[in-house]
Amino acid sequence: MNAQLRKLMVLLVAVCLGLAAVPARALAVGEAGTFYVTPEFGLYGTGQKQVNSILTFGASGGYFVMDGLSLGAEALAYSFDQKRSGSSLHSDYTQNPWAFGANALIRYYPVRTDKAAFFIGTGIGGIFSSDRIPYYTNGGKGNSSNPTVPVDLGFSVNLSQSVAFELAGRYQRIGFDNHGLDAFGGHAGIRINF
Repeated sequence: MNAQLRKLMVLLVAVCLGLAAVPARALAVGEAGTFYVTPEFGLYGTGQKQVNSILTFGASGGYFVMDGLSLGAEALAYSFDQKRSGSSLHSDYTQNPWAFGANALIRYYPVRTDKAAFFIGTGIGGIFSSDRIPYYTNGGKGNSSNPTVPVDLGFSVNLSQSVAFELAGRYQRIGFDNHGLDAFGGHAGIRINF
């Protein structure tokens, strides 16, 4: 684990602990007027041969505009484990490009209690990297900026009045052209409610 990633993880833990100390305003998950922040970590596989896996970490936040309906956003760092091929100078090799991504999200909570909630959600956004994602596929190079569409299915369980554990499965389309890829996986996080 490199030093930069270690520093980011320590900072993320410190932010989680600091936000967990803030008193909650509401007991029920998804009550109108409630704001939340969720530091999260995710892992994805792909259906594309050039990209083996995707690791993500970052945070999301949202505001319940009405009971059970939240509008929010997320900012994530992506690490791609991909093969780089198609170059006449080099044989195939593995590379790990980093990217930054952001999504606008909407989530609906059809099942909500004081202890747990189930949600479905979607959004739209994009990712930006210095390397092409995927580097080479379908007879051409991928893109360094790609639109994204995430679709989530998940649940959260209250650990206290202001802290909940969140686990979500996600399908995410990265890129809308024939160089794009489909990612399947999910993320886990600690939700802090205000």
